[in-house]
Amino acid sequence: MSLFAPYLKAGLVKRQAPDFAQIRRQLSRAEKDLRTFRLVVGQDPEWAGTMAYQCMLRAGRALMFALGYLPAGAHQHKTVVELAGKILGEEFAGLTRKFDLMRRRRNEFLYESEDAQSDTEARNAADSAA
Repeated sequence: MSLFAPYLKAGLVKRQAPDFAQIRRQLSRAEKDLRTFRLVVGQDPEWAGTMAYQCMLRAGRALMFALGYLPAGAHQHKTVVELAGKILGEEFAGLTRKFDLMRRRRNEFLYESEDAQSDTEARNAADSAA
């Protein structure tokens, strides 16, 4: 059984033909997110951490697009994090855990207005994203 099968059945992903222009756009924007991070991190580490997360999210989406899938329905960010971890495997388990932590921190920041990320945490997030 494909690792995507349960996600397809649950409506969390859809099949699509790989679109290399779409993949390039995601990766190009991820690079821009990292450049913008460098401009913001000293002033607003929470927002900078969110930018680092967005960079990783875009890269995860590009990976899914390259394999012929598109996140869909509810919980798209969580789906991208989970599938990126499964695709990349145990060798990248530490990075996947950081990615999921960044996702949760981003949610706290955006939905709860939690200012709990230090400059160091934001920089570590960007190092993971790079």
